[in-house]
Amino acid sequence: MYRFKQAETEAEFEQIFRLNHSVFAAELGQYTAESSERLVDKFHDKNQYVIALEADRVVAMIAIHTQPPYSVAEKLADPRVLDALGSLAEIRLLAIDPAHRHGTLLRRLFVAVYERSRGHDAIVISGRVEEQAIYRSLGFRPLGPPVSSGAAEFIPMAVRVPDLALRARKWSGV
Repeated sequence: MYRFKQAETEAEFEQIFRLNHSVFAAELGQYTAESSERLVDKFHDKNQYVIALEADRVVAMIAIHTQPPYSVAEKLADPRVLDALGSLAEIRLLAIDPAHRHGTLLRRLFVAVYERSRGHDAIVISGRVEEQAIYRSLGFRPLGPPVSSGAAEFIPMAVRVPDLALRARKWSGV
């Protein structure tokens, strides 16, 4: 059974940094692996981190922020595309320990994202190309073609908050 909450403690943040390194550097090759086995997001100071805990262990996390600049703009040929979306929230990171990539964990993380994005018009994300079908099932639609980042390839995507709200209401009983 997972417990979901906003990260608050130094121990939780340390686990987030290690999970991020494990997924984004060691597994995906988006970043260079560091001997410290820690990866701190460049937007760490403005991120809110929703974590899934199994006992006291962080097994999944999603970072969201609502302040420009948005990193997804770097992946668009014309960043003005974002202006048409209105008020934005951006998902910066989504990492799930491989042993927990099953069941309803992802959907429950997105319910938490919806709860933190109320009052905004859209949520943007740079989603892994290989996971595009999952993002589409969550309501995300491409904003442009895929772009490379290290050894990984990402596609800029967006979902309108009301569209995610419909899914979140359906999933909240999950």
